[in-house]
Amino acid sequence: MKSYVDAINQGAIPSIESSWSYICKNECLKALDDSFDMFSKHLDEELQTGGSYYENELKDIYNSSKKVALDHFEKVAVGDVKAQYVEDLKEKMKQRYNLIKEDNDKYCE
Repeated sequence: MKSYVDAINQGAIPSIESSWSYICKNECLKALDDSFDMFSKHLDEELQTGGSYYENELKDIYNSSKKVALDHFEKVAVGDVKAQYVEDLKEKMKQRYNLIKEDNDKYCE
């Protein structure tokens, strides 16, 4: 909003494209955060029983949690920058899974 006012006051025409780009980035970042929270919550609920898991069980839980998060992201993210943010989301989920997997492996030893 401020950039519009500044541009108009200086006699320029504000760029709608840059504003749309900003909105898309902001919405994708919010979608990423919300989706990762959903992933974490789903993962934590599935792992609530504690103990160790076979690798295929852990992978199934990860995949179902990942699907919940990616489905949500696709519903709410907007714009051309979605692909970048979905890759960031996938990387965050993979990192979280790797930590859980490491802990599970230690528990199994």
